[in-house]
Order: sequence, then structure tokens, then C-alpha cells
Amino acid sequence: MKPISMAKLSSIGLAVVLPILSFSSSATDARSMAMGGTGVASASYLTAPFFNPAQLTSYNGSDDFGLLLPAVAVTAHDKDELFDKIDHFQDLDDQLKQNPSDKALEAQWKDALKALDNASVKAEVQLGLAVSIPNQYLSVSLFSQANVALMATTLVDGDDLNSPDPDNMKSKAHAMAGGTVDVGLALAREFALPFEGQTLAVGVSPKLQHIVALNYKNTVSGFEEDDFNAEDEYTEKSGINIDAGVTYKPWETVSVGFAARNLISEELLTNASGPAAEGATPVTYLVEPQYAMGMAYDNGWFSIALDADLNAKRYFKESKYETQYARVGIELDAWEWAQLRAGYSLSMTDYAQDTFSAGIGLKPFGAFGIDLGAQYGEDNNFGVAAQLVFTL
Repeated sequence: MKPISMAKLSSIGLAVVLPILSFSSSATDARSMAMGGTGVASASYLTAPFFNPAQLTSYNGSDDFGLLLPAVAVTAHDKDELFDKIDHFQDLDDQLKQNPSDKALEAQWKDALKALDNASVKAEVQLGLAVSIPNQYLSVSLFSQANVALMATTLVDGDDLNSPDPDNMKSKAHAMAGGTVDVGLALAREFALPFEGQTLAVGVSPKLQHIVALNYKNTVSGFEEDDFNAEDEYTEKSGINIDAGVTYKPWETVSVGFAARNLISEELLTNASGPAAEGATPVTYLVEPQYAMGMAYDNGWFSIALDADLNAKRYFKESKYETQYARVGIELDAWEWAQLRAGYSLSMTDYAQDTFSAGIGLKPFGAFGIDLGAQYGEDNNFGVAAQLVFTL
């Protein structure tokens, strides 16, 4: 099975948000991806704003400053090889327009069109930045994060198969994309409980949030990925949102976390007109509260983390597609110089599938490091992530 080009997915997703971004950040860092997407009780102080702001208190005594720049992640589920099939069909379509009497070519054209019926692809592109200063009084992190989701589907009209006419096609390709760009300040403090050795950390992240959405519909012969950069056709809105979380430590090596993201619900209706929409019915991009719990054990050289989404994540009001996962991840740490990671993500909905993940971390000189992560599941379900970190 030929996978969809990672560069193609990146260009499509980034085209939706780059016209309005000055900088951005990732909700899923490379370490987390390698560990199955865990982070509610296992994120470091540097990646805490993306999972649970209370984890800003998770630092070593030698940690005074941390910089995450950049963090990049791309994930996709392309079980139908949609974009490759569209490219193949469009090649045949161009040939048939030049040779309309070629019956053999017309038969190939029909077969390629049939292969497109009800095909779909889902993808997400994430970018990241965080500057963190942990301390015993009030840990602080200035962060930015961006996430764009893309969903594309095709619907073949029977008239095109019964009476092929490349110049007047009715079969359509419909894509919808939406995303958020957050800039915020995460704050957290740890409190000693009246029980020996037990602590409770509380964190909050007020943030400015910019939401964008784009609706694109065209015939399968006229569908072009480049049309996603139609800067004058996306819709947008800005507002304020907030994340919050707590981390309870009954022992030094054990953490239990709860996180709530985007506590203020928002909706954004996509464009309904213009060349990109081509008469498409508007859809509504959703930003809804997301709740998760996690547990983690970390003895310094070995750690294991368990996370569970407490509610499903929806993307568009008019679509049934939603995701919800239970996750597990492990990490082996060799004297803080190198880390080996692995994880598993269990889908709790019928719309997504389970994935395996793995990755490494390298920090040979103590201050500068790189993290790499990858995930894979059945039916062309894959992702990659990378980030650079600098700590003092």
C-alpha cells in the first residue's frame, strides 16, 4: 500500500493556518507521541502547557529554564489512499479529454472514478513553542500552540459512470479544515498536604485563541490541494479560552493528574461561497472542552504512564467523526543522556484505530537535546514528530 506523502499533508494543513500565524506550538510533543500520547501525569515542566499546566511543577532541582523550539507533529489516517487516487484519476481525465473516442481509456477512467467513491482521509498538523521557568514559588511558561485538522471525502455520481463527460462532471470531492492558534501563559504551584510526603499541584493557563476554518468543494477532476491556501476565503474569529489541571503525588515516584482544556466552548461556521467553496454546504468547526486523567510512575531510570480521555473529541458539528483514546507509554532513561520510548494508543470509538508508537531522546551534553517520535496503525494510519529542547 502506497502511503500518502507526508510533505503533501503538511503543505495542505499548513496552508490553512500559515497566513495568520506568527508562531505556534504543539499539543502533542515528540516524547508524548513516542509514549502513546500520554502526558497528563507524565509531561515535563517544558511540555506541561500542552497536557496539564499543573505539570509545570514536575522538574528537577537543577532545572532553572527550558526552551522548546520547535516542535512539529503530523498524523494521518489515509485508509483509502485518497489523494493518490485523485491524482491517478485526474491523469486519466486529462488523457480522456484529449482522446474522447478511446474506449479502453474510458474504461480505465470509469474504474478510477469508482475507486474514489466514499473514500476519505483525516490528518492533523501541529507546531510548537514553549519557554518555561520552573521554581518553588510559581512556575511559569509562555507558550503558543497551533493545531489544524483536515477531513476530505469523495462522492461519485452515477451519471458520470453511465454517461462519461469529463467536461461536465457531477462527482465531488469535499474537504473541510479547521484549527486553533493559542498564545498563553501557564502558571502552577505545588502545595504540601497535611500528610507526610504528599503534594498537590494546581495549574491554570489563560490564553488568547484564534480559530480558523475553511470549506472546499470541487469536482474530482478539478480538486487541487493548492486551493487550500485561499487566504481570502477562510473564516476566523478570536477570543479568550482557558486550560486547567491538578496533579496529586501520594509518593515521590507516583503522580495522578486531571486536565481540562478549552473550558470555553466555541464554534466557527466555514465559508459558504467563493471559488474554494463551490456551492458547498457550510460546516461548523468545534472547539469544545476536553477532559483527561492520567497516572504515572517514575523512579528516575524507568517510567510508565497511563492516560484516558474522559470525553470524545469532535471536529465538525455536521460530521459523526470523533476520537477518544486510552493510552500507555514507557520510557527508559540512561543517565538523562538518552531515552528509549514506546507506547500504545487504544481507540474507544469506531472512527479511529489503535496505534503503536516508539521514539528516542538524545541529550548528550546536558543542555541541548532532540526528541523523535513515530506512530503506526493499520490502514495507512501513521504519524511523525520531532522537537528541539534547550534546558539550564
